[in-house]
Amino acid sequence: MSTSKPKILLIDDCDADRYFFKRNLRKVAPDAEVVEFVYAEDALRYLKTPGRDPVDIVFVDINMPRLDGFQFADAYHALYPELKGHARLFVCSSSINPADRQRTDDHPVIDGFCEKPVTRGVLGELL
Repeated sequence: MSTSKPKILLIDDCDADRYFFKRNLRKVAPDAEVVEFVYAEDALRYLKTPGRDPVDIVFVDINMPRLDGFQFADAYHALYPELKGHARLFVCSSSINPADRQRTDDHPVIDGFCEKPVTRGVLGELL
């Protein structure tokens, strides 16, 4: 991750989850910049934008309408050659479904699974 303030992409369709994520993030990384999206398609468009600043970490909810977190990861994987070395990708869920964790472990571009709500401790470790 860069030595300047971290830039985080947060993709979650739940307003409350985004709120608590940002609240916890401010406690461990008050200078972090968060770019938020409700829908994964919008985040993918953002990632494809020429000339944008690099993102350090992506947090994406697994269970979302239109394009879920794993579908986002698959599309992200298609972009991965141009993003390699710029961002780590974490999927998030309040579900403790072992199949979701296994899919996370097996996916080539997903760096980890975060249980929601994402705590200050987890954010501190990742940043």
